[in-house]
Amino acid sequence: MPPTPTTPELDDALWADMQAQPRADQLPLLAHYTSILTLERIAQTGEIWFSNPLYMNDVDELRYGMNLGLHAVRSHTGLREACPPAHYNALLDAFDALFTAFDSESAFDVYVFSCSHHDDAIGDDGLLSMWRGYGGDGNGVAIVFDLQPLLAADSPLLVHQVQYLSYEESEAWMERKLQGFADALRHAGGPVGGMEAAAASLFERIKLFALFTKHRGFHEEREWRLVYLRERDRQGLFTQQLHYAIGPRGIEPRLRFTPNALGAAHLGSSLQQMVRRIILGPVLATPLALRSVERMLEIYQPAWARRVKRSSTPYRSQRMQSWPTI
Repeated sequence: MPPTPTTPELDDALWADMQAQPRADQLPLLAHYTSILTLERIAQTGEIWFSNPLYMNDVDELRYGMNLGLHAVRSHTGLREACPPAHYNALLDAFDALFTAFDSESAFDVYVFSCSHHDDAIGDDGLLSMWRGYGGDGNGVAIVFDLQPLLAADSPLLVHQVQYLSYEESEAWMERKLQGFADALRHAGGPVGGMEAAAASLFERIKLFALFTKHRGFHEEREWRLVYLRERDRQGLFTQQLHYAIGPRGIEPRLRFTPNALGAAHLGSSLQQMVRRIILGPVLATPLALRSVERMLEIYQPAWARRVKRSSTPYRSQRMQSWPTI
């Protein structure tokens, strides 16, 4: 996982607790809750659009973890005391340069596709909190994917389960991580030039912590994330898929993902096969809506028309209802 070679002790201090990329047979079914309009667009184009986390609804997406790491690194006493001043200054300068480059350039091409762990206990009903938060207040759909082929391909995508921590727990994690890194740095020694590689590995670990951590208040989402980082796409597989969207928040960068970009077609898999089920939200799930969605899919993705289900969850809309006049 470390981006540049460092010592085994430094690598262990930074990466020992990082969850491994799952094997294909370890990846559960994942449900993406969205609007009926988005389902139509996916069916028409055969594309999934990844979003930039800087534009996501949760203001803590990416930004909080990165800023937490920056301030912690700059102020951590253990790091300052772990090595001679010249080494410490070289480490801090390299880390600041990486953060500046990420903030001004690389963060623009970070893209995330968020899904919720879907299992037999959830079945065709879906998760109530997800319908309310992302599924059009019950008027949307949950697209259930089998994304195992993406792990079988030579892919620059990262796929991990999100961990949920309070602000205090995130701060404690950062403190433990930096102290462990400082202790390893003290034992490692080495020339000033080695601080650049150490800073790069530290920065990468903090970045992945930020990308795969959310506040514990969101724990009901059971989120997994597919993450694209342009600097990891050394073969340029997705260069032609970098795009944009214009919506209620204005213009923003997007990634148009198709399995073909990964060469997944030769594995006998496609987006058509990856969609295992389409669940209509509990408000949308009327017989008339079911037939209408099936007709839409018969036009664009005929195989999906046979995979449409309806949520039977009793649902009370969150929209305010007016009281009758007395």
